Amino acid sequence: MIRFSTIVFALLLILGACQTKQKGNSPDTTGNEPDSVFQPKYAKGFEIRYYKDYRQIVLNDPWGDSTKNESIALFYEESLKSELQKTNDYVIGYPAKQWIALSSTMVNYADKLNVKSGIKGVAEPQYISDDYIQEGISNGSIKNVGMAVAPDVEVMVDLEPDFMMVSPFKDNHFAAVTSAGIPVLTNADYLEHTPLGRAEWIVFMGELLGRGEMSKQIFEEIETAYLEVKKKVENIDAKHTVFTGHIYQGIWYSPAGESYMANFFNDAGTDYIYKETKGTGSLSLDYETIIDKAEHTDCWVLIINYPGELTYSELAKIDDRYTDFDAYKNRNMVVTNASNSLYFEKGLLQPHIVLSDLVHAIYPEVLDGYKPRYFHKLTKE
Repeated sequence: MIRFSTIVFALLLILGACQTKQKGNSPDTTGNEPDSVFQPKYAKGFEIRYYKDYRQIVLNDPWGDSTKNESIALFYEESLKSELQKTNDYVIGYPAKQWIALSSTMVNYADKLNVKSGIKGVAEPQYISDDYIQEGISNGSIKNVGMAVAPDVEVMVDLEPDFMMVSPFKDNHFAAVTSAGIPVLTNADYLEHTPLGRAEWIVFMGELLGRGEMSKQIFEEIETAYLEVKKKVENIDAKHTVFTGHIYQGIWYSPAGESYMANFFNDAGTDYIYKETKGTGSLSLDYETIIDKAEHTDCWVLIINYPGELTYSELAKIDDRYTDFDAYKNRNMVVTNASNSLYFEKGLLQPHIVLSDLVHAIYPEVLDGYKPRYFHKLTKE
């Protein structure tokens, strides 16, 4: 027996396939100027415009194409919906009440804003540590929508979400979701090049979920704490040199000089060995190149996902060439094991803590008595 929801799903796909998206850049539907505009201090990917009867979030194209910006109108009264749909890519009631998260970092935003109850579906829950989400999966109040790159559209239609939130990819895997009438909103936080730029996306989430002022206050507290730590190391005379990365499938990946991690190293008062390189992505290096550059570097900051306990002897077993570096020989390694540290899940919204961890590990005298959360000095042999 075919369920009613399956029939609805098929009809939505047919109707959606007949629609052509031609909106994109219209800043508002009336021609009026907004009453006010929130322009992020650090983030480059969005801005928020406030009008009398609605608010609008403009998302910049993640890949830099200004002709492909998207607009999300958040209406207060249902009567405005049809008019706003004419010139906005997505039109959602304010605040959004229920939604689907395709990554653990999005769950972390909801946790910070005390709105996890609005999450009705998640992708790949085995990678989400949050107890509330795990309990919801167990009792059925939160649904597993499958793989993040290919979610189960029929399950999502049954949930009737206000939107689904995704991270941007150049290959759009979500055409079927959009065709089913579910707004697919892009959170491009991971493409920001500064730690505070990434964290500032909490304001974007706050506006969607009715926590705009709260989200701004949270970010201001993060910013204040971050800048206080940064100031403590601004005038260090003898900066420690650092490198990072490790060998993966024969390639040593290291962040370029304008990247997110390079900015962390700069703000931590260190001298990153590839700070002069251009670009915001990763450098792909062979072992000979990295050993020539980093052999005598003071400190090795290692981000790794290792299933067991990380020690110096275990690192040597992974690849004995790691023992060639002075930072290994001198036991001057700073590590986070992402398999248990939750760095990738929670660290994005705690850049002040990440920065404190790095400063404490590299310059312990600056933050005497500090207890690290994600990064720590590797001491176990």
